Parts: sequence; structure tokens; C-alpha cells
Amino acid sequence: MLLAGVALADPPVTAPTALPAGTQPAAAATPSVATPGADITVNGAAPTMAQLGGGHIFISPMGEPYHTQGGVSAAEQWFRDADANHDNRITPQEFQEDAMRFFATLDVDHNHLIEPDEIDRYESDVAPEIRVISTYGDPTLAKTDDDGNVTDPPYPSRIGAGRFGFLDAPEPVVSADLNFDRAISEQEFETVALRRFKMLDVNGDGVITRDELPRLDVHPERRNGRGNRFGQGGGHHHGHGGAGD
Repeated sequence: MLLAGVALADPPVTAPTALPAGTQPAAAATPSVATPGADITVNGAAPTMAQLGGGHIFISPMGEPYHTQGGVSAAEQWFRDADANHDNRITPQEFQEDAMRFFATLDVDHNHLIEPDEIDRYESDVAPEIRVISTYGDPTLAKTDDDGNVTDPPYPSRIGAGRFGFLDAPEPVVSADLNFDRAISEQEFETVALRRFKMLDVNGDGVITRDELPRLDVHPERRNGRGNRFGQGGGHHHGHGGAGD
């Protein structure tokens, strides 16, 4: 090697160290690349998803009652049931499928309609919570429920199923009767399900996530009379470890 006319000795070339017979050279370390969309974990712990609050009674957007006794709230249990693929969001298809599953339980005679006698069964046996009547703050109009219990003031601004759900719908099944013929068809129920989905999809991104849903009162039933029979009707009942306050 020459540098400014001065001859320099080339640096010595070191021969690779011989490896024992049968030993493979170590591969160069490859830098890890995060997978797009993958959840980041710290010390192996996956991120937790905040659960829905509320009490042990919940009426779903399509009118299905949920009753729980321990674990998570009734609203959270509904969300988990409706979220069929458990990806922590509800799509329009999942929402409608959940609605039509409930429709099938109300259509006792399987004629693809929910008719007056089936509506009466829904209000009396499946979801009796929705039958308590509010006096809208006027004590002179005090009402009693089916058990003879007088509604206590202060009176809620919502009545019926609206006290236990995300939407202010006192009777969510009957209100799906779009043509007012006193019967709810499968098509009407599915159409209303999509409308209610859009009402709850606050940011309009096509899915419902927990952070979009309204906060619920933990004890809405305490505002609506003594000796209520909430939790005695039909719908989903989950014990400890399943769902609850």
C-alpha cells in the first residue's frame, strides 16, 4: 500500500478460526420488525380492554333482557354475546344476527311474525322490567306497577326499557312495528336493527366499540319503586363468573 509516496505494509489478514467438525457458523442476528396492527405487550402481558359499566339488569338495543349476578355488568355480557368473533367490536352483520336470534325466541309459533299475543308474552314474562310506569314528575299521577308498588319520586326522564339500555326506547320490540299493523315482521326487525346500530355507531366507522356506548346507571331500578321484581323475567341470566354488578 502506498500513502504519499511512502510504502506501508498491508494489514495482516487473519485467517478464520477453524470450527470443530460438524459445527455450523452462527447466523447473524436479524432485527425484529413489529407486525403491523399487532398488539404491543409489556413483559408478556396483553393490553386489557375496558369493560362496559352498568348494573345487573340491561335491556339490549333490540329489547332482549340480560340479568347478571356476578362478574361483569349485564351490558358487558350483551356486548360479548353480540361480538360473535370476539374482536372487541360489533359489526352491522353481528348486530343484526344478534337481533334476529332474539326475534326467533319471541316468534313462538314460528310464523315469522311477532304478533299481539307474543308481544304480551314479551312484556309480561320475558321482560317485565319495561312495564313499570313513570309519572313524569307529577305526584298527582302516581301509578302502581303490576305488584301494587307505587313509583317513588323523583321520577326518571326515561321509562320502560329506556331505563336499562343505551337507547330511549320504552318498548323496543313494539317500536319495530314500522307499518303499525300490530305485528313485527322479520324484515321490520332487521331494518330497525340496522337503524339502531347506526345510532350507536357514534363515529360512523361501521363498527360499535365499547368507548362509543353511553354510560349506564349502576342501579337504575332504585329510582322506580319499592319491592320491584326486576330480574324475575326471562332473558339471559348469568351467575357468578359470568356477568354482574
